[in-house]
Amino acid sequence: MSARRRHLLGVGAVGLVLLGAATVLDGWLPDDEADPGADPFLRAAAVGEPVDLRTMTVQVDSVRGSATISEYGTEKHSPGVWVVVEFTVVATSENTSVSYAELRDDDDRVWSVSGRSANNCPAGPPGVPVGCVAYFEVPPGAVTDLRMWLAQDGFELRYDAVADVDLELSEADVDRFAEAPVLEVPGTWLGERP
Repeated sequence: MSARRRHLLGVGAVGLVLLGAATVLDGWLPDDEADPGADPFLRAAAVGEPVDLRTMTVQVDSVRGSATISEYGTEKHSPGVWVVVEFTVVATSENTSVSYAELRDDDDRVWSVSGRSANNCPAGPPGVPVGCVAYFEVPPGAVTDLRMWLAQDGFELRYDAVADVDLELSEADVDRFAEAPVLEVPGTWLGERP
């Protein structure tokens, strides 16, 4: 057997040993679901209550809804309902905003700001209130148990502080949203509410 062939066999054997060791090691390490210490720190609140999220304070100010919303002159109709949430963010020590906004219900369904839903929340300087708005398209049957999660980081919630706000909506709100006229999505603001 030539030296080159022995070298290639040796490299292949070492590669197989390393692959086996990596497989065993991967089986010992916890994944994201197996690490409960990595869960976000939920801070429960109701509409109108400020929530401290370490780098900012957030407060859901109002919740409205309609089957049709209008933004920048464009109407969006829904077979369900649109839930429009206005909230205020005050940064504590550096410019920041809420990049993560989603709705959740008691059946663990999640409505994120993808597709036709959106979160408009510009960064603001420390101590200056910023008015933000998020809107979500949801089925009418989910409205009565909706909660809103708000956080700074839009991609990674592990170990982060997250506002968990009960939107306190009822069956009467579902009926009201279904019959409401076109709802104009409010704009964002900085400093004082217009």
